[in-house]
Amino acid sequence: MRFVKNMRERYFPAIAFWLANGFFMNWMPYSIKHGFLRKFCGLKIGAKSSICAHCFITGYKIEIGENTAINRFTYLDGRVSLKIGNNVNISHYVIIQTLTHDPQNPNFVCLEKPVRIEDHVWLGARAIICPGVTIGEGAVVAAGAVVTRDVSPYTIVAGNPARAIKERNRDLRYRTSYFPLFDTDIQ
Repeated sequence: MRFVKNMRERYFPAIAFWLANGFFMNWMPYSIKHGFLRKFCGLKIGAKSSICAHCFITGYKIEIGENTAINRFTYLDGRVSLKIGNNVNISHYVIIQTLTHDPQNPNFVCLEKPVRIEDHVWLGARAIICPGVTIGEGAVVAAGAVVTRDVSPYTIVAGNPARAIKERNRDLRYRTSYFPLFDTDIQ
């Protein structure tokens, strides 16, 4: 009985994500890759959204809206709720974490903190989104920024830790569509 429980709760999920990250993310067309992620890894992926090659995905609690582009080498941590809205642009090498540890706790306990990224957000290359953060509608996170606190809607933030530097235009009409061929930037 213990063996069966171990297989169901640990090994089957581990195999699914290992296949997703090692094979499907790197070698399959979008429709097959997204189908595998939906069926075996529990992702909810909206219409016309794309997850590019070489991303690393873990956890069953990821929801991605419509017309959202997740670029190469992005890390999505869905072990705790990770909700990404519509028309979101996530650039290369972005890290989004939902788990952390309490450095002051003698047992180094794990802290679970959901992340929410609202509609029309743009995350610049190599940005880091820390656990528990909400990024408001239309906000922009500059390349290399480390976001440790919530970002207000239509605010542009930069730095480490990220701080507001400017307001963004509120008249956003675009629909994101990014499906590059193979592992290129050619659409």
